[in-house]
Amino acid sequence: MSQSNRRPFSAFWDLFLPDVCLSLIISLRPKTSIKLACFIAYCVVLFSGFKLTTGDPLHNYSMGSAITSHIATAIHFVWLTDPVRDFRHEKDTVDPASLPILQRWWWMLCAVHCPRGVGWNYQVANVPTPPTKPRWQFVLRQLRRTAWFFLLVDLAQTYVKSNPYYTDPTPYTSPFTSQGYTGRVVNIVAWMTLPYGTMNMNYAALSAVCVALGLSEPRYWPDLFGAWSDSYTVRRFWGRTWHQLMRRYISSIGKFFVYLFGFKKGTNGSSYTQLYVGFTVSGLVHMGGDTMVGKEYLGASFHFFIAQAMAITAEDAVIATARRAALDRFFPQSVARLIGYAWTFLWFSLSTAWYIQWAVDAGMAKSAQPLKFSAIQTALRALS
Repeated sequence: MSQSNRRPFSAFWDLFLPDVCLSLIISLRPKTSIKLACFIAYCVVLFSGFKLTTGDPLHNYSMGSAITSHIATAIHFVWLTDPVRDFRHEKDTVDPASLPILQRWWWMLCAVHCPRGVGWNYQVANVPTPPTKPRWQFVLRQLRRTAWFFLLVDLAQTYVKSNPYYTDPTPYTSPFTSQGYTGRVVNIVAWMTLPYGTMNMNYAALSAVCVALGLSEPRYWPDLFGAWSDSYTVRRFWGRTWHQLMRRYISSIGKFFVYLFGFKKGTNGSSYTQLYVGFTVSGLVHMGGDTMVGKEYLGASFHFFIAQAMAITAEDAVIATARRAALDRFFPQSVARLIGYAWTFLWFSLSTAWYIQWAVDAGMAKSAQPLKFSAIQTALRALS
């Protein structure tokens, strides 16, 4: 089905409203048969979103990934936990099960839409340190960050749209093979700045508004991404520097398979089961984005995520060998980390192109403009 023949996708009607309904069902804690029927209905409604379109391939990818992410979240809440029994917010004063239905429904909505669990007893690992600034200092900081990330995204989208290797690819040209290694790195950074900067910008703006209006407190808004200085291994990049918005359901699904296979906590079997299940789930979630861009691209993102698990496995083996050989006696920690940074940089300069190339071939770069208003492009047009 061509883009022009597809109905418009609405994030409210096709994504948020089904979540609201599912949250009500979860809060009621119905028997298994009713849960199963409601879960199937929820999945059918969300999967129908793949037939719709935002009118923009890049936004289609984002919304398609969101659809599968919401389904993974539903699996976590419906089948792998009993949130009313297990979850607590630090401000809870009574058992959620004793709350009136509307209050319990709101409580459940808050839990569902707090993927990192900040302020909850299920907070995921490696969330950045919570802010300690006073209210208005925090608001000003977040507004500055909003402006900074706006300019960063603006610069990245301007670069992408001005690079013909992105906007007019051919079978013989690519932004990752036709402009040398330095060009490859610059092109990867520019493309990945779009989601990184956009997510940071939206998060900073939302946090500033919520805290300014007194709806929330600064301590509930730790930075969305971790420190780049933590990225001296591929494992640490994914586990600490990159956002942890998927970690809640990835962790619970991974632990389910550890239990299923009978591995003991702390063993290699447990660790690597969670590693490969985690990146498999992440790949499947991003396949939702592939599908919404076009059925012919189904699975285009998947191999990138499995490759990350394989790289981490190899990385772990090298680190373990180095420790057994006591190489730390010959290399100070600063040198070891420098080697780690170089390895991590090299790996992503190679593997990230696998994640992006299909998107370029699908024409996503032609519409790669998360910002509808570009200050840089407006200034350039005024000067030309």
